[in-house]
Amino acid sequence: MKTAPECIVCFMKQALLASQHMTDSTEDKVNVLKRAAECIPAVDAEKSPPENVTPLIKAVRSYFGVDDPYREEKQRYNDLALSVYDTLVAYVQNSPDTLEAAARVAAMGNIMDLGIFAHVDVVEAVTQVQATTWAINHLDQLKQDLVFAQRILYLGDNAGEIVFDRLLVEALSPQSVTFAVKSGPVINDVTRTDARQSGMDQVATIIETGCDYLGAPFDLCSLEFRAAFESADVIIAKGMANFETLSDVDANIYFILKVKCPAVARETGIAEGSLVLMSQRELLAQRAAKNA
Repeated sequence: MKTAPECIVCFMKQALLASQHMTDSTEDKVNVLKRAAECIPAVDAEKSPPENVTPLIKAVRSYFGVDDPYREEKQRYNDLALSVYDTLVAYVQNSPDTLEAAARVAAMGNIMDLGIFAHVDVVEAVTQVQATTWAINHLDQLKQDLVFAQRILYLGDNAGEIVFDRLLVEALSPQSVTFAVKSGPVINDVTRTDARQSGMDQVATIIETGCDYLGAPFDLCSLEFRAAFESADVIIAKGMANFETLSDVDANIYFILKVKCPAVARETGIAEGSLVLMSQRELLAQRAAKNA
């Protein structure tokens, strides 16, 4: 997915949100936004939004000299999500279709995006799980692919959300799952620390993307990650940043996310606020049909 004009406005908002985690000073916030704005001329409209915005986030961190400004928030959201874990397990186990229920839980967890929202009510998210419907639901295709899948790669997104993802990883049993985390902190994206705090390391093999960028910009990822990606029979990619960086990649990817911005809404053809479980191959086929 290429960067749209409105993405640039969002980049600056993300820089402001990041600065608010480090200071209450209006002067510092103005100064850090000036530094972030210096990155705007380098924005390449042909690249994905995560490739363009991550340097702004790094500029904010550099200004304050803080490696991981979201460290405490990530711990807090992991703890909050773990506090509702048993409730989520009961919901999945009592559902007529446990895989669909677990996928729904994982999708609702995608609201824990501190690059978009300043605060998220985790308990409220749990109460909305059952009432929320899919705008796009390719679960039947996913089930068919899982019958023969030997290697499943799951690309994580945010802290707290990783606990919701754990429900889906557990529902995929007995297939083994490899779960990918970032190699360094970027906003509230998951790292190995979050995998340990959430218990994900108990149910999946943890690998890193090899970079500290939002999403999974393939050219910036490690050879190990790319090998795991290319050998996977099924790839589950959580969140908008993974969608934005991988939506043009021809692979057996299933994107699970909550649409939270107009650019992604336009790209998927559905309204903001919608839940999506979407086959990448279906998306590419639709694009080909439109261009035929």
